[in-house]
Amino acid sequence: MEFHQLVMPQPANPYAKTTAAAAVVEREKENEDPQSAMGPQSQRRLTQQERTHHLQSQSQRKKQKTSGQQTLHGEAAFEPLKDCEVCKGKQYGRIVHRAHHKLCNNRRGGAKASAPSQAMTQEEKRLQALFSTPLTEAEKCSGKYLTKEAVAGYFKPREVSVSQTKTITEISTISTTTTMTLSIGREEVTAANLCSSVTTMIKDPSCAEFHESRAPAAMLAFAKVVMEKIIHNKQVDTSRHFDGLTITVPHHATKEPHCHSIIGQKLLHVDWKRMHGLDVACPRCHQCCLVNDRTNFSKNKTLFPMFVMEGPPLWCMIMSMKCPSCRVRINSNSGEVLSTLPGYARLGYPVEPKYAMENKNTHLGKSTTTAMDLLMPTYGNGDLISRLLYNTINRSYIDRLEGYYSYVQKKEVTGELESYLPKDGGYITAYPPLGDSIRDTYDQACSNPWNPWRVSDHDRHTREIQSVQCRLIFAQDHTHEVIKNYHQKKKLGATALWDVSTDTGEIAAAVLVPSTKTTHFAHAAAALTRRKNFFPKAMHSDTWPVKCDFWNLLFKSKLEGHLGLFHHTQRITKTLKKNHTDHSMAIGGLLICICHHNVQDCENLLKALKEGTLSTKHSEEDVREMRGTKSFRQRHGSHLRKEIRPPNVMCSMLDDWFDRHKCSASDGSRPARGRRDPFTGETLLAAERKEAIRLGKQNAKCLQDPLPLDQMHHVIQPNPNSTHQLKEHLSRRGESSLESFHLMLAHFGNCGMRTTLVDNLNLTGTARHNLMIRHKLRLTGVTPGSRKKTPAAHENILPFFNHSELAHVNTVAAAAGLSPQQLPFQNVEALPPDNGERFFSEYITWLNETKTKYDSESRCLCQVCDTVPLPGEQSQPQQNKIVNEKTSTPTPTPTPANTVVQRAPPEVNNKPTAEASPKIDSTTTDRVHQSANSVYPTVQVNGEQTLQQQHQLMI
Repeated sequence: MEFHQLVMPQPANPYAKTTAAAAVVEREKENEDPQSAMGPQSQRRLTQQERTHHLQSQSQRKKQKTSGQQTLHGEAAFEPLKDCEVCKGKQYGRIVHRAHHKLCNNRRGGAKASAPSQAMTQEEKRLQALFSTPLTEAEKCSGKYLTKEAVAGYFKPREVSVSQTKTITEISTISTTTTMTLSIGREEVTAANLCSSVTTMIKDPSCAEFHESRAPAAMLAFAKVVMEKIIHNKQVDTSRHFDGLTITVPHHATKEPHCHSIIGQKLLHVDWKRMHGLDVACPRCHQCCLVNDRTNFSKNKTLFPMFVMEGPPLWCMIMSMKCPSCRVRINSNSGEVLSTLPGYARLGYPVEPKYAMENKNTHLGKSTTTAMDLLMPTYGNGDLISRLLYNTINRSYIDRLEGYYSYVQKKEVTGELESYLPKDGGYITAYPPLGDSIRDTYDQACSNPWNPWRVSDHDRHTREIQSVQCRLIFAQDHTHEVIKNYHQKKKLGATALWDVSTDTGEIAAAVLVPSTKTTHFAHAAAALTRRKNFFPKAMHSDTWPVKCDFWNLLFKSKLEGHLGLFHHTQRITKTLKKNHTDHSMAIGGLLICICHHNVQDCENLLKALKEGTLSTKHSEEDVREMRGTKSFRQRHGSHLRKEIRPPNVMCSMLDDWFDRHKCSASDGSRPARGRRDPFTGETLLAAERKEAIRLGKQNAKCLQDPLPLDQMHHVIQPNPNSTHQLKEHLSRRGESSLESFHLMLAHFGNCGMRTTLVDNLNLTGTARHNLMIRHKLRLTGVTPGSRKKTPAAHENILPFFNHSELAHVNTVAAAAGLSPQQLPFQNVEALPPDNGERFFSEYITWLNETKTKYDSESRCLCQVCDTVPLPGEQSQPQQNKIVNEKTSTPTPTPTPANTVVQRAPPEVNNKPTAEASPKIDSTTTDRVHQSANSVYPTVQVNGEQTLQQQHQLMI
């Protein structure tokens, strides 16, 4: 067989265009065969995937159709109940303190028409008046404008210029008026021509949109000039005018108020590709780099405000970037993008990444958020931050007014002086967020993981509290004052807070509980025993020796119990009547019966007070008056060590104190030496005084310290710069530190806050309290020579709150080639893995949901606790499991105290890393704080505010 016989004929292309002759042949074939009339589409068999895409495209076209009334461009028409925030709020009974939308008919003066609509209306009126006026006889068939010059000018050929030029009249100078011709592309950008261009644009009627924007008109005009003459001009070196991302309005002597009002203000062009040459990887898919699209100024002629504490806001041109792979659109100033940038570039946009949220129409600068981080955990006052921002803008307006008019007066400008811009609507066009918005921003930022170390503040503070260790003494107690901060305490069912303090003063646990019963904090107490380095030898309790069997079983009989000094004294002081004349004297005498200050410490303190090395010189009478006051204990109590008296001495002195203040005595007993109140006639001691004294004497042996006095305090040597040279003693009795912490805990948040915000404030305050104590303890091992560089007054101030950030800086320094001995931060605390413990309202939420069982000794029988039942007792079946059987809580690995923090793996902290970063919806206020290994899943609940009994400290 020949080769040409094996070649198959080439099939005809059904989609190819046919000639006229071929079309005639095809029509003849169609007449002969009816099936040949079928088109090429019917001959093509669609696959299932193509049919799916076809149906999807049809459904998308249906969805894109706008329902209801439409505009000429196919968009949805304005509806007040949907598009106006004020009308929408009134519909649901909510009051919105802002103006109606400019297109809303309910607006004062009616809906505001746009500039094109106003121009069209004026043109219609002009044409209507023109066409309605009849022509005069002189105007009919007149050749008035038909001249030879007009005809020659109309038919004259147009000359095409090589370079486009424009003439600008300089009107911004004070002394003279000059005219200059600027060639775009070759002109030198100076302060004079920038001011001239801004002035021209503001006074141009075609630029009416500048006066209706959120930013000041002069700032918008300045942004337009910068875009035309610097950004879009490739012949201009951008680095000559920009400092990173920022260009400052140059100073220029002008009498034009608009230009004068923006001198010194800053404009930011947030374009990482153009300004820094950085390709930003997509934080969602991590497959390609983001591509620049348009800025908010080029699209809508708007600027993005950033409020700072230095004066008027900074205005930003934000680049919108798209991912070619996943088609996501992200702004260049979002936290997702900022957290992936190198540090030198991130400094150009002065906003912390956790506060850079996409759903916000403003951002808070670092100067504002730094003040927030200090003020919020102390006062929780967002209104104060809002007032501070508003006050800085108002003060800057006063300075501008004074500077403007004083300059004009000095130059003695002739002619009519133009009035300055009004404050509201002229100088201030964007107002700072209110207190509620600032609190929302702080609450969302605490749970935002968008930072270089990828751990949110909420999780970091939780894990820092989980890292507290104990090897000597711990104290446990309840407090009620903190409950008032929770608006939802009634729904939560919280009546108290149970917390634990170690011998160093650190807080190891703090959870909300329904009551003071042991069963309600049994799970949290059992979680402490599972910590790697939590092996105490003694404990202080407010109820000891009650429930001693529970603690012995929990710590396997390796715990020595003690009654707290404060609670031992409080049991007796509750029997004293506060309105009695001798009440304060009796309190002082009772304290002398139980403990006394070290003699040598008292001698050193009195010597410093009398010599004036501690403060001003004091006489004997001054010292005697101060020793009985509260301020004396607060100022000088850290220099005095308390010694608890032996049990027998304490009992004898308590008997003498009781005889000194009782007003009656039975037969055969010691005589009474007390007196009744001279005004009311009441006795000092109540009816239950005898039982309280009896229990006080019985529990005197439980008050003794487990260690000698020299080992019961951490001693901090005096700073070489201090004049008094008094040692500071930090007590290792956990109960005294716990009671002092209760006073601070009640003030971390204000009354009636949302649950998530109060939790974040309490976690922040507790974690910083622990860091402060560890900072003081670090001073005990520092040599006096190195401490001489720091003033004594600033030595006890905690310099850094976030050790994860310090570890990140060390990592960057090590990657740059710095040796471990030369790292900038040497005392960096390691952040442990999450062991599953949760604190404050997250614990009681878990408690209400699981409803776990307990044994006869109040021990928790949940699956996590894994309690061994007592002999002869069967563990009760569990109706609610806490964790999945396949999930086990990992044991945290111990890390050295002074090591560089390593970033926790994703499976431990369950937070997005650079490889997998989910979308964070910061608009949701009711969040769920939980991790993969968490045993306390948090659910947001709602409730009403009720008054709770306050826990008042007597001493």
